Amino acid sequence: MEECEVCGSKSEDLYLVDIEGAHMIVCAACAKGKDILQEFSNKEKTAAKSFKRAPKEEFLVIDNFGSVIRHGRDLLGLPTKVLAERINEKESTLIRVEKGEMLPDDRLAKKLEKELGITLIVKGSIEKSPYSASKQAQVTLGDSVVVKGKRNKGN
Repeated sequence: MEECEVCGSKSEDLYLVDIEGAHMIVCAACAKGKDILQEFSNKEKTAAKSFKRAPKEEFLVIDNFGSVIRHGRDLLGLPTKVLAERINEKESTLIRVEKGEMLPDDRLAKKLEKELGITLIVKGSIEKSPYSASKQAQVTLGDSVVVKGKRNKGN
């Protein structure tokens, strides 16, 4: 018996479903009304354990993004305020990004790359498996939900 990734219940029959763009392996109750991509029955339990998603190619921001941005801005001789006006961002946001206190989102990183002529976004590969064969305790969405009526009367 394996656990549902949404509610954490143990089930013999599992389903690979699409939940708002995320592929998850869930029980029959959690799969109800969702787009079922694959079904894992009791017979196909070994097939479910060996299922792995292909590595997803993602774009990642480089580690030293703050110093690269500052260096690029200094080379052009631009004050932070002028750069912020040119790319239509708040000056405080740029200061936080340069200090490394805030990770720039894709939109901001692309604006900075174009304006400063630097590279902030690189291709990366993150391998994720929707199904884990390990028996370690894992946190599911059901662990963070407070169910009404199941409160302790002593508290």
